[in-house]
Amino acid sequence: MFSYLQRQRVNLQLLQESSCRELVHLLEKIEGNKAIVLDDALLGPIGLIASPSLFSDRGIKLLKLDKETRFPRDATNIIYIIRTQIKLMDIIVSHVLRTKEKGRLFHIFFVPRRSCLCIKHLENKNVYGSFGQLEELPWNFYPLDFDILSMENATTFRDIAVDGDPTVLYQAAIGLVQLQRIYGRIPKIYGKGSMSQGVWDRAKQLGAEEKLLFNGEKGIIDQIILFDRSIDFLSTFATQLTYEGLIDEFYGIRHNQLTLPAELFANRGEDDVSPAHLTAEKKTIILNSGEKLYAELRNKNFNEVGRILARNAKEISAQMNASTQDKSVHDMKLLVDKLPVLLAQKQSVAVHTTIGEIIRKRLDAYEFTDDLTAEQEFMMCEDIERPSTYIEDLMAKKSELKSVLRLICMQCAAASGFKEKVLNYYKRELAHVYGLEVLLKVSNLEKAGVLYTQSESRAYAVLRKTLNLTVDDAVEIEPKDISYVHSFYAPLTARIVELSLKPLGWQSLKSQINNLPGPTFEDFQAQLIGIGGRHTSTPSEGSSLNIPRVVLVFFVGGCTFAEIAALRFLACQEDNNVEFVIATTKVINKYTFLDNLT
Repeated sequence: MFSYLQRQRVNLQLLQESSCRELVHLLEKIEGNKAIVLDDALLGPIGLIASPSLFSDRGIKLLKLDKETRFPRDATNIIYIIRTQIKLMDIIVSHVLRTKEKGRLFHIFFVPRRSCLCIKHLENKNVYGSFGQLEELPWNFYPLDFDILSMENATTFRDIAVDGDPTVLYQAAIGLVQLQRIYGRIPKIYGKGSMSQGVWDRAKQLGAEEKLLFNGEKGIIDQIILFDRSIDFLSTFATQLTYEGLIDEFYGIRHNQLTLPAELFANRGEDDVSPAHLTAEKKTIILNSGEKLYAELRNKNFNEVGRILARNAKEISAQMNASTQDKSVHDMKLLVDKLPVLLAQKQSVAVHTTIGEIIRKRLDAYEFTDDLTAEQEFMMCEDIERPSTYIEDLMAKKSELKSVLRLICMQCAAASGFKEKVLNYYKRELAHVYGLEVLLKVSNLEKAGVLYTQSESRAYAVLRKTLNLTVDDAVEIEPKDISYVHSFYAPLTARIVELSLKPLGWQSLKSQINNLPGPTFEDFQAQLIGIGGRHTSTPSEGSSLNIPRVVLVFFVGGCTFAEIAALRFLACQEDNNVEFVIATTKVINKYTFLDNLT
């Protein structure tokens, strides 16, 4: 159904098809005309599971959930596909009471699991008898691309660190068990962080109930590395300098879709071969590896994007303007057959050239370059022990609050915590400039461990040198190191993964990363056979047959497109002989992460 999902050994289309079959099975249990009502959080993700034709072929209309939702007259079955939230139950109750006399039957498919609390709420409101099916759709992971899985849960880190709700850890554990059902047992597990250990402990407990996970053959995935977002806040708040990362930070990529004002593309001469859907006001562009040009551009440092676009435009122009003289009829036919593909490629170049131009305008703004200079100084541990004069200037100008908070958080991460007098100074100045209510946001950042006072550990300053996190001779075009994703800074999580690929990598890393928050752990899911026991399955087995190792990297709390680009870069290096599957609770950027905490 989604061919771009099957590009490597772990075919994520199998997961998508499994989720789609679960939906179809539940729909077929309900007879009669149907309409599906989706809450906001599922309007986008459902497109990652099922194509529009699945609903149109069955005559099912999709509606958005709100208090004023109007149902089609011929729909005798109203199916709600929703997250498990009490506030959504109240909206559904109002629908039932409003249309009860019309003889409709209501159904709820809970995502990702059935909620007894929600069902009890329906009983208390005296509408439980109006419902037929109350089922669950266990959509734990949504495949975004051939190497990315997302739980599409933006509030994971806040839920755990601020609100103290560990529910998502249990859901992530269920997701890991589901992946092992489809792709086989994962023999080696490594991780860092208390949230990561919470996920694995729950997954192991759930897996113990399914003997197949422990007694079955080793699956396609050789090992899993779990990371807490809390071990690397600096990479979270850093400006991404890859094409895909900048698009997400400036305009937002939602469920592989980018929406921009239509007038930006009005003069590009676009026609029906456009890969995007154009409306009167907005243009929605699909961004995944199914488009060849985007697959080439997305992981590049932005300074390399213009050169790639120019090269593609030149190649397409040369092919379209090739002389037709002295060509045989057969050659002419081949050219005509090839023309639709060339037109589509030309349109793709035009779209990405427009996106590149509007990004370039943002990058050339003084505010952007000044912010970038300040954060790069933090990365180099320059002037981090006292209040930053640049941050003070921003507050004096009453700059946007989230920009100020981001830089304060970056400085805190680079300094491995503030001196108490520095933190109190920032709090006082923020309250003076932005009002007392800003202290509630600061309090949440403190609860989450993003802002904190110093201890004896200087984890970042030490790791910056021992793991070579900042590179002096950075190369942005045709790079040789993952540091290109932030111009000269390598994301800590990606560097840990890179070093773990080496012989005895995790064993040698353990002592270096012990100062990071949370426990460092490892585990094995292999049968005890012979003298070698559970260590008989080693990472070198795949490489000895020239078969790439498959490593699942799971970010609990979110990851950025820059970290994804860094891991893809590592996978492209022949010496590593590895394929990555990247799982995350949500793809985040510096602003979405901060917004969810504050």
